[in-house]
Amino acid sequence: MPTVTFLKEKLQAQISPGNDVEFLRILTEADMRLLEYGRWRWTRTVYSSAPLDGIFTLPSNYSSILGARIGKDPIDIRAEEFEFVPGGVGEVDLGVGSSRLIDQGLNDDGLRHYKITGHLDDTDVVTAMVMYSPATLYDPDIADSALPDDATTNTLCPDVTALKLMMFGILYEEASDLGNARSYIFDALRGLDNKEQNQRGNARQSVNIRPNGVGVSRIRSFR
Repeated sequence: MPTVTFLKEKLQAQISPGNDVEFLRILTEADMRLLEYGRWRWTRTVYSSAPLDGIFTLPSNYSSILGARIGKDPIDIRAEEFEFVPGGVGEVDLGVGSSRLIDQGLNDDGLRHYKITGHLDDTDVVTAMVMYSPATLYDPDIADSALPDDATTNTLCPDVTALKLMMFGILYEEASDLGNARSYIFDALRGLDNKEQNQRGNARQSVNIRPNGVGVSRIRSFR
């Protein structure tokens, strides 16, 4: 991934000449926005861990689960509102019913955690495709004694062009030039979309394998 030092050498003269603090601020916001605007490959990874007392908790560098398996079997994931919807199932006890993850929001430590329903063996491991949390970037040239342990000099976004365009978009946005801001931000996102599509090739993102599963239409006629 590009480093803050590398990006300063390439982009600072156009973004914030001579101002390291301002460059880091804009770069951090650009990297965060690009992470939150899409689900490109670089925005996610796979994380595995054994649940604790029926709760699966993500480390601080992950923000949410996109998909999950218990062992080799994929399981359903329900949103935080699932247990509160009128006419719904209400509160679901741990270990009861079919296997699924139910989002429980953030715990007291600020970590995303999920309730697991259905039977769990002591050896069961949850493998999840997870979204990254925004990175805390730092510049080695800026003295800062209050950096968190997870601070890094590497951006999450691997694309220098997308970062550059998003940074220009932020500059125009802060100058109240919304037309140019939208144009630069749109070009940043479109470029990432095009590269993602090209890298995916002809691979299909999903496949229907259950005759009565989600996304499979019922048979309307035998003719």
